[in-house]
Amino acid sequence: MNVKVFRGLAVLFVLSAVLPLSANEVTAVWGRLYGRASTVDHKLAIMQSIVEQHDRDMIPVLTSALDEQVRNLSNQRSATEETQAYELIKMIVKELGRLKASQAATYTWEVVEAVDDPFLKGEAVIALGKMGARQYAGQMATMLRNLNFNYDELENQRANEVFAYALVLALERLKAEEGYEPIFFASMGWYSSLSGVKERAKQALAVIVEDPTQQLHSIMENNERYSVKTAALDAGLASQAPDEAKASLATFALQEGLRYTAKDGIEKRELKSLRLSALRAIGTLQTKDPAAAEPMESMLIGYQTNRIFEEDTMLTLLDAMGGFQDDEVAKALASFLSYQTERRQYGASDSLRIAKATIQALGSTGSSAGFEALTMVTVSEFWEGSVRREAKAALQKLNL
Repeated sequence: MNVKVFRGLAVLFVLSAVLPLSANEVTAVWGRLYGRASTVDHKLAIMQSIVEQHDRDMIPVLTSALDEQVRNLSNQRSATEETQAYELIKMIVKELGRLKASQAATYTWEVVEAVDDPFLKGEAVIALGKMGARQYAGQMATMLRNLNFNYDELENQRANEVFAYALVLALERLKAEEGYEPIFFASMGWYSSLSGVKERAKQALAVIVEDPTQQLHSIMENNERYSVKTAALDAGLASQAPDEAKASLATFALQEGLRYTAKDGIEKRELKSLRLSALRAIGTLQTKDPAAAEPMESMLIGYQTNRIFEEDTMLTLLDAMGGFQDDEVAKALASFLSYQTERRQYGASDSLRIAKATIQALGSTGSSAGFEALTMVTVSEFWEGSVRREAKAALQKLNL
């Protein structure tokens, strides 16, 4: 440390120990010491002593020093001076964030706009998040949105990842609703696994907005990528939204999964994944959305006419339908079971697993609408004994 700086600090420590200085007087002394420092090295040494105190009374000194450094950035004559200036600004910004110095938000945002260094910009937005500076949330959200869709040159990718990670942290802390969508796309963006951006974004999605289902509904509706629709459903299910909202989102996801026809093998797999995720959610959630009945019934019809769904999808569908205590759902299941019985009579060797799942679902509904179809199975010579026994057990569950 420079001798003059050391002497100044020593004098201050002695005065503080001997004289009963007020907080304002101590702050003023530190401000004068910092103001008299003639080089960045001197300023760094004094600032290090200031930030180590973690004293909110020093916020005016820190703010003034930050303002001065940002205004003087253009005067740096060498790369070394610029590096030192950035180090000093980073030290100040981190401390202002730690102190939650909201009164310094304007000066901190100037750092974001004035520098290109991603680490320094990142420290500044993180500090703004700690300050609760929601007035900049919209601009941060726009910055993150731009990074999500700007893969850029290889040499710039690391810098963009650093800044993106900081933006996610800041928007998460601010719990800014406008930050939800860019954080969602960051969670499945181009960022490398080493950057931690996607993982951090997924964590943020669960807490940044209590009920994001309206935003996720819009994302599903406006994005053609099936993987995005599935990710939106997953995010909604992982959120703190009420079950009613989650059930509605799952129903919409199923409707979206049935709207489209796959153009290739990749789309086929993605559409199947979307349908399965929606059906599992519909079946698992305690709250049932009555609107889910129609798309589920259409799947039964689609299977009957064109076998357009695979067995695992049908089993998941039937399990979900069994959770509905609804006569209309029961009627659809009963019709599907009667169809299977009729095919049996004509010698078709359809899936026994689907037949048993249909019977179990009918029993789970408890509806008397399933009585006739189940009874037909119990007396049919065309069904195996295990299927007939399943039908008898289901009949015991009906509310007759």
